[in-house]
Amino acid sequence: MVHTVAPPHRLSFEDVLRMVEAGILDEDARVELVDGVLVDMSPISPEHSGAVAWLNRHFTLASGDAWEVRIQDQLVLRDGRDFVQPDLILIEPAPRSQLATTALLVVEVAHTSQRRDREKARGYAEAGVPDYWLVDLVAETVTVLRDPGPDGYRTETAHGPADELTALAGAPPVSVAALLGIRS
Repeated sequence: MVHTVAPPHRLSFEDVLRMVEAGILDEDARVELVDGVLVDMSPISPEHSGAVAWLNRHFTLASGDAWEVRIQDQLVLRDGRDFVQPDLILIEPAPRSQLATTALLVVEVAHTSQRRDREKARGYAEAGVPDYWLVDLVAETVTVLRDPGPDGYRTETAHGPADELTALAGAPPVSVAALLGIRS
């Protein structure tokens, strides 16, 4: 007897929207769609919340009309196979009725989600996001990934509390120590 395993059914962004409309999935559910698989997101810790609030203030004060700052907003990637909710994205100004499909900068803040946030890098690179930052609150580092391609990012640098980061979008420098909440 030959046993075969059927491939999993991959969901699309539209499938998830229909699930919400039908009441199968709560509209406030903290989920992401990664390669067609619905994944629960980690709860937000106080440290995580504080880092995201700091980033929001930093980039909003500097934005002018150059970009929009969106916090934990949907980013639809790879023709709807992925929809993720990065902690912060900088996007070119867009109509209010349009969801972002790429960004100038994506920042993920990780207290417990380091592995998952690292796995999202390929989707961001495929979408042409030129600047992806992984803020690791536990290791007190920020990993910057740049130069996106079809197989992921080609450049990766790690930064500690003594460093400053400059977003490719032209925002003012970010003190890693201030972002991490480290007081001198």
